[in-house]
This record gives sequence, structure tokens and C-alpha cells, in this order.
Amino acid sequence: MRVLLALATMVVALPALAATAAAAPPFNDSFTIHLTDVDTHTCSFPVVREWDFTTHDTAFFDADGTIEKLQLHQSNVGTLTGNGVTLRLNIREATMVDFVDGVPVTAKHVGQLDYIGGSHGQPVFHRTGQAVFEVVGGLDGPLIARHGLRDDFDPVAFCAAFA
Repeated sequence: MRVLLALATMVVALPALAATAAAAPPFNDSFTIHLTDVDTHTCSFPVVREWDFTTHDTAFFDADGTIEKLQLHQSNVGTLTGNGVTLRLNIREATMVDFVDGVPVTAKHVGQLDYIGGSHGQPVFHRTGQAVFEVVGGLDGPLIARHGLRDDFDPVAFCAAFA
């Protein structure tokens, strides 16, 4: 989901940033979108995902107006529902994208990178810390480094939380 949201943010943010490339001060933008979809691949039953994605973005430029850094402060808050059971989704992270000659090269994600809470408040999946990716085509590409808590998503445990 993080890659999809990174794509959405870059697709929306970069054209706006290009239009203001001559500006020396940082450029700020914010928006929230409501998203809904159905995951039919992870579990043997459909899981309806409904959440609000919010981003507060700041772009920094050099004296020539070339972008040097992009900071994205993002949250994904919502629910995942399957088999009549609802889990909570709460992701809050900051992403710092570094540029070389106006081209994004790395993206460092820090914070609560993934959190799915069970129907009784227990964590089903919780990953915090830092993940650094090479940027390829405006998206998170190969992982460079990862530090933090519980890196591995367990689809069996995830699906069992809907029982």
C-alpha cells in the first residue's frame, strides 16, 4: 500500500512543484483523499479496505529553482473488514526524498510504517522505524536499508485476525 500511496503523492505533487520551480522559498501543499478497495488476494475471503490518506508536503529548491528535497508527512487511517470483523489501520510516517540535479534518488520513510490493530486492540501487524529506498521512476525501488520493529508481514496471522 505504501508504494501505491507514494505513487499517488508523487503524481499529484511533482506537477505542482514543477510549476513553481522558479520560486526560491519552499513550496507547501496538503490534501486528503478517501479510498476504498477490496483485497481478494491475501485471504480466502474478501477484505474491504476503507481509509483516509492525508499528506502535507514541502518541497525545497536551490538558488536556481531546482528541487533538492521533498518532505512528505502522511497518514493512512481507516478500517479493514472481512468475515464481519473490523481491524483498524493507522499508519503515520514522514518521507524525505533526496534529489540530485532535480532527479529523486532516495526516499527515507520513518515513523509508524504499518499498523493494523485487532478488534480488541491487539496489534496484528506493527512495523515502526526506518526504511530507505532507491527511487526508480518516481516510486520506491530497491530497499537500501531497514531498521525497526517486526519487518515481516504474516498473511496467515493477518487472515486469522478476521476469525
